[in-house]
Amino acid sequence: MPNLDQDTYSVHFARFAAKLEKHLLNQGIACSEADVIIEDSSTIFFDKLNNPKKSFMKLFKKQDPMSLFIESASEALQKHIPEAQKTFGSYRAIEDCLR
Repeated sequence: MPNLDQDTYSVHFARFAAKLEKHLLNQGIACSEADVIIEDSSTIFFDKLNNPKKSFMKLFKKQDPMSLFIESASEALQKHIPEAQKTFGSYRAIEDCLR
């Protein structure tokens, strides 16, 4: 992936991560736990973004940064707080906090 595209996705990730952190803290998640969740979502986000299997498709269509972030954050939350998937960690709840 060209460096310019990578930088663009990094900016989007940082913006979304700040909103997710605020959302998690408002839900009573400890700051340290929120940081771990965001770190994991970062790993998932950039792994998905740099997936060589999808490189060919990226030539024709760029991935939506918000959708990619929501998927990544949802996976990270499910890993750390499985019960959150029913409430504040659902795809819809994360999407709402980013808007």
